[in-house]
Order: sequence, then C-alpha cells, then structure tokens
Amino acid sequence: MFAPEKLTVGIFLPLRSYEGSMKVLEGQADLVSEIDRRGFAAVWVRDVPLFDPSFGDAGQVFDPFTYLAFLAARTENVALATGSAVVSLRHPIDIAKAATTIDQLSGGRLVMGVASGDRPIEFPAYGLQHSMRAQRFAQALGYIRQLLPDGQLSIQSPLGRFEGAEFLPKPVAGKIPLMVTGSSGQSLGWIAEHADGWLTYPYATHHPTGPQQLAEKIRAWRALIPGGAFRPHMTNEWIDLVDDPDHPRTPLRGGYVLRTGRKGLMALLEEWQAAGVNHAALGIQFSQRTPADVLHELSEEILPHFPSHRGPPSSSVGW
Repeated sequence: MFAPEKLTVGIFLPLRSYEGSMKVLEGQADLVSEIDRRGFAAVWVRDVPLFDPSFGDAGQVFDPFTYLAFLAARTENVALATGSAVVSLRHPIDIAKAATTIDQLSGGRLVMGVASGDRPIEFPAYGLQHSMRAQRFAQALGYIRQLLPDGQLSIQSPLGRFEGAEFLPKPVAGKIPLMVTGSSGQSLGWIAEHADGWLTYPYATHHPTGPQQLAEKIRAWRALIPGGAFRPHMTNEWIDLVDDPDHPRTPLRGGYVLRTGRKGLMALLEEWQAAGVNHAALGIQFSQRTPADVLHELSEEILPHFPSHRGPPSSSVGW
C-alpha cells in the first residue's frame, strides 16, 4: 500500500449502500475477489455497531473483523484494512485477538485504521461516556501494543491488568499497523509519536485548493514524526464516476460525494500524490453505474498510473 512520494488506490466497501435490504450486498465478495485480481492495493471495511437513522448511513453493516476473515479466504494479495475500528467501544484484548487472527489467516495482510468513534448513540449502548472516548482511545492503543510482544506479559492499564499470561496469536510480522483516523481526540504531536500512519478527511476535492490544504496538514504532521521516519498518509472520497471522461469534478450531497469523469479523478489523485498522500481509498457506493463497470474503468484507466507496490509475499500456512 505504501511508499514515499507514491500513491496507491484502494476500494471502500460496501460497493452499494444498504437501504433496507441485504440483497444490495449480493455478489460483493465476488467483486472483492476481482478487486484482488486486478491489483488494487487494499479493500477497506467500516465499523458501525449501530445504525442511527438520524446519522443517515448504515456503513458496512457486517462486523468488520468477521467480514475481513471471510474476505481473507476470497483473496490472495490485497491488503485488508479497517476504516476504522472504533477501539474506544471495545476491550483492547478483544480488538487485538480479532486483528491478529485475521492477520494470521490472511498471511499478514491486515492494516488497522483505528478511531475514537463519531456516533454518540453507540457509547451509552456500551455503557460508556461519549465524552471519555478520546481518553479511552489512547489507553486502548497503548494496551494493544503491550499485548503483542513475545513471552509472558505484565500489563497495568486503566482498561485492565494481568500478570504472567501470553497473548496469542502473534501478528505475522510482529506488529499490526495502527493508522489513527482524524484526530481521534489527540494532538498532532501525539499522532506523530504514536500512529503508524494517519488517515484523514481530504478537504474539498472538486478544486485544487482542497489538496493544497491537505498538503499543509501532512507537512505539519510529518515535521513532528520522531527521527523523520516515513509514515504513510491516507485519505478517502466517495465518488460517482460517470461515463463521460471529461465530466468536471462536481461536489454532491454538500461535498460528501464527488461526481467526476476519469480525467477529473486522475487530476485529483495526482494532486493528492503531490500533497504527500500515499493511499487513496475510493468509495463507489453512490455511483450511478454498476460496481462492476466502475471497477473495470478504474482498473483499466487509473491503476496503471498508480500501481500497487510489490511487497513481501503473503505468508501462506494453509489454514
């Protein structure tokens, strides 16, 4: 997914929005297998425990970790990413257990976007205070990282404590990449120190001003990373990719969706790459064309300009 000064392309799921019937998701796994074969860098799943109609978006519908485990068996190379797991709502042992299990089952392909949560209705449903989400987020990330080293562990955390037990399974590469989403209630300095990467909203996408603003944010973050190490930046947009390649970039739904032809999308991706973005996650659930048509055009016309990187081969144990 990631290399300095380069941008890759991934696809956000679902490929069609839930509007009262699960039938809209029929055949989606077959298309995810096609996404894998065509060389997209990642597929992304969202984490929305409860559908709040006032929020207007049901999200992925499936539990993200259960669904990624299913998709791991339908794919071979594509990265499996959460965008994003709401770690403030769940105990870090459970989050880590699900994450490392998927990482093992997929041969080391999990990338975990993490967030503090943005749907207030969910926190009292879990018996938690919405106002405490930022503090719980930082505590949960610290706890998850403490679980992953080899050997018997000693952990003392506000979220729990134990002594002399070992956490299993371990991640394939020894760690799970934890990509902080937005601010998650943390300072820019905290994100620079503790995040393995940063996933942020893109600002306006119909005009170069938005990518220019994004570039300033990315530069400010990278200036604070200890030792100047490379850490990737990701952003996303929901697109309605139309047949006309020359259709101008046009914001819809108050800027939540971008309607564009492929030339406009190419220009946006080039602007993002110049801004320092390393991965673009595109959602096509609001496209008027079929998901198969949109994915075909993206793979034929866009991916050759933003190819996925050759990484280490996936670990294959034959589960």
